[in-house]
Amino acid sequence: MRISRVWIKNFRCLADVEVRFDEVTTLIGPNGVGKSTVLRALDWFFNGSKSDVLLDEDRTRGVEGNVAVGVEFDRLTEADREEFGKHVPVQSERCVIWKFRRPDGTEMMSANARAFPAFAAIREVTGATEMRARYQQLRVESPELELPAVKSKPEVEAALKAWELDNPDRLDDADVAVTNLFGFNGQAKMSGLFDYVFVSADMRAEEEAKDGRTALIGRILERTVDRAAADEDISVLAADVEAKQDEIFARNFAEQLRTLSTSLSEAVGQYTVGRAVKVQATKQEIKPPRTQFSLSISDSSIDTPVGKQGHGFQRTLLIAALQLLAKHGNAERGSGAICLAIEEPELFQHPVQARTFASVLRTLAEDEAQNIQVAYATHSPHFIDPSRFEQVRRVTRDPKSEKGCAPTVTVRSASVESVEKRLVGYFDNVRNRLPAIAETTLAEALFSSGAVLVEGSSDKAVIAGLAEKSAKTSLLNCGVTVVDVNGKSNLFIGHAILAELGVPCYVLFDGDSGLEDRKRCNAKPDEKDLEAWTRKFEADLARDLAKNTKDNRNLLQYLGTTPSDYPETHAHASYAAFADTIEPLLDAEWPGWREKLSEVMKDNLIASKKNALAYLLTARQIASEPPEFFTALLRNARNMVVSEPPAEENPAA
Repeated sequence: MRISRVWIKNFRCLADVEVRFDEVTTLIGPNGVGKSTVLRALDWFFNGSKSDVLLDEDRTRGVEGNVAVGVEFDRLTEADREEFGKHVPVQSERCVIWKFRRPDGTEMMSANARAFPAFAAIREVTGATEMRARYQQLRVESPELELPAVKSKPEVEAALKAWELDNPDRLDDADVAVTNLFGFNGQAKMSGLFDYVFVSADMRAEEEAKDGRTALIGRILERTVDRAAADEDISVLAADVEAKQDEIFARNFAEQLRTLSTSLSEAVGQYTVGRAVKVQATKQEIKPPRTQFSLSISDSSIDTPVGKQGHGFQRTLLIAALQLLAKHGNAERGSGAICLAIEEPELFQHPVQARTFASVLRTLAEDEAQNIQVAYATHSPHFIDPSRFEQVRRVTRDPKSEKGCAPTVTVRSASVESVEKRLVGYFDNVRNRLPAIAETTLAEALFSSGAVLVEGSSDKAVIAGLAEKSAKTSLLNCGVTVVDVNGKSNLFIGHAILAELGVPCYVLFDGDSGLEDRKRCNAKPDEKDLEAWTRKFEADLARDLAKNTKDNRNLLQYLGTTPSDYPETHAHASYAAFADTIEPLLDAEWPGWREKLSEVMKDNLIASKKNALAYLLTARQIASEPPEFFTALLRNARNMVVSEPPAEENPAA
């Protein structure tokens, strides 16, 4: 069993959102848009109780309207359906459960299930007598249902469920009240069946280190330590102690209690006849305690509580414990499913530790034997795998809203299928290209307000260097990232992924009009068999030229403009292109570029002319104005996310 979808209504900043969940669900977006609120809403759904009062300000609309969180579970097993009982549609692998909190503070839960409509009047009552009466009335009025005779409320419920299992074709969708899944009444069925463990950004280590089902360390202990043998020995010990009570009582109290009983009986006999008083020791039931564990940190032979450690160490402990669980966990000892939800897992972590933590979490989620689902709200690219972009949920908030209404929060996602649909006719084998995309800096763009997609590192270096020099053309202060997607073909898939997730994109590509001249200039003929080499060279060249012009035409058409074999050098509103590559423009139209580039290479001991670091430093340090092409490109890229550039310009660096 796992969470497949979540609906949240009127909870803090989330007026009405739907979020799909995967094995790993990555919530990203700016601060204050509601990423953590999604995780906290689920914490209220699973772990909240009537004592956890939601304040009026926790409601999107203040005191008006119900707070509601709905969770759809899928991949239900037969054991799951047995535990859920009537709350699961017959033979279904899915179940939807809602939790509501009314303005008056009362709470209720309901499950969307398949039920026989005539049974609703019976199930809506809680009293056993009234339930039996309504059941009997239905038996009399509808003998064709052939309902059996019953004597108790549990027998009524069992008879209704059995009839629905035997007659699935006569059932309709219905809302069934839920009273005991999370412990509101009686034993909580969900405890151990599906547990939600929430690690907040202000994680209190003392609580998370406790040995209990709601604590992270407790859940890890449940799956790594076998307590069965110890608990059995303790049960035997408790039974032995209980059996010895009689001997102890007899030895210490028998004579005293006989004397006291006789005296009291004689005193009572003065007022009544035929009655005696008997005083005896009450046998105490010995309940065997469950084996408990505690954590402490030994530092220089001194044991200290976990809570006394620094935040960095506490998160390191969390990583180490999860890594241990991933390698040695025994899911059979804690057979229920777990959703591990973490708010900002990158907190207090060095980059290497953050990458390790992300790897551990993915290992846990991808191991089916562990039965663990992971969700986190993050600001770090380390926790995003671009090749699994379908696991990303980008949360945004529209500040423009009607007066008195909460800003609209939108949760966007991209599937492989939706990206493929965007690229029909332009790009094939999307799935096969995902590993290549994973090696680019696309993950950074997912956190940005917008992205400039370029083919290579040289283009990125020049654009990034220029963007730092002027407030008017700066990309940093408006949240636009320059992304090297490593090749023209990757521009298609990078743009499609970001567009699906709602990230505005500006594309820069090379027309490569000088491709033939460069290949002929760089060719090294084989003098031993010049004729054969020439045939192969010309065939390869023709293929490369045909592919380049096809890519140019397809990319221009994909971007919504007129296809062309070789575009002109120009910065358009949504894309820019070099007729050939960036180098001819730099050398011919940027005064002093060559000289400054040579100076930078000499000062920084850089040997290769086409070097990204050399281009970056040159673009930063050169005093002359760049060609208008670059200024227009940066202005257009800013306009994707900023309506007008700032009026004042900072001096060039």
